[in-house]
Amino acid sequence: MSTKQAKGRKTKGKQKIEMKKVENYGDRMITFSKRKAGIFKKMNELVAMCDVEVAFLIFSQAKKPYTFAHPSMEEVADRLKNPSRQEPLAKDDTRPLVEAYKKRRFHDLIKKMQALEEELAMDLEKLKLLKESRNEKKLDKMWWNFPSKGLSVEELKQRHQAIVELRDNLCDNMALLRLGKDGGGSSSVRVGR
Repeated sequence: MSTKQAKGRKTKGKQKIEMKKVENYGDRMITFSKRKAGIFKKMNELVAMCDVEVAFLIFSQAKKPYTFAHPSMEEVADRLKNPSRQEPLAKDDTRPLVEAYKKRRFHDLIKKMQALEEELAMDLEKLKLLKESRNEKKLDKMWWNFPSKGLSVEELKQRHQAIVELRDNLCDNMALLRLGKDGGGSSSVRVGR
């Protein structure tokens, strides 16, 4: 690490903490919680790496017990009571029950997922039909779809003129698109008649 990086640090990093009672109650509870979690983690690593029997019992200042034991607190306590006994107590083999529970839970979750997928498919189909019906309703309400019965001659002339303008605009836009694809000009310029 360069000296520039070391100077830029705002924390002191990992340091040795003097072993003394933490005076502030709140700080003491936080320290207890963090240290307890660290000890449990180390105990778990010890069990995993060394395949040993361990038991750890600690009481908080509020007299609440916290334990960590492998294989169980009872087995380790019995081992302490009878140090001459070499092999651990016969374990109840609950693995088949646990596996059966896991398998059942897995199948239940698959069924639930399939039901949700079917529900989603039905909802998507409903949404599609709803969108289609909305589009049909919109087209039905467009001015050119209204019947011409009952319109005056002047209103019929206005409608005819509007349709002619619409057709002209569409033709102009198509011409612009063709010009844009052929590289002949910008599609934002309107061609005049």
